[in-house]
Amino acid sequence: MTPLRPIAIIGLACRFPGAKNAAVFWENLKNGVESISYFTEEELFEEGLAAELVRAPGYVRARSLLEQVDCFDASFFGVSPKDAAAMDP
Repeated sequence: MTPLRPIAIIGLACRFPGAKNAAVFWENLKNGVESISYFTEEELFEEGLAAELVRAPGYVRARSLLEQVDCFDASFFGVSPKDAAAMDP
């Protein structure tokens, strides 16, 4: 059996709502930045949502949004276009 060897993580890449990279994400965490987007009824109606849904008691008018989702390379990750659309990467 091969003995366990320590490793070091020397790089990190990520994107989160409101943070284009790890440095911005860390600053957001330190500063308590809210990265959830909240929407008015009017904004949701403009997107085509039904009034019954938007006004339902359990409906949450919030979502985390990533920028440049249209740049997601589905084929690189082996994801079909249909699955990528359903995932909303």
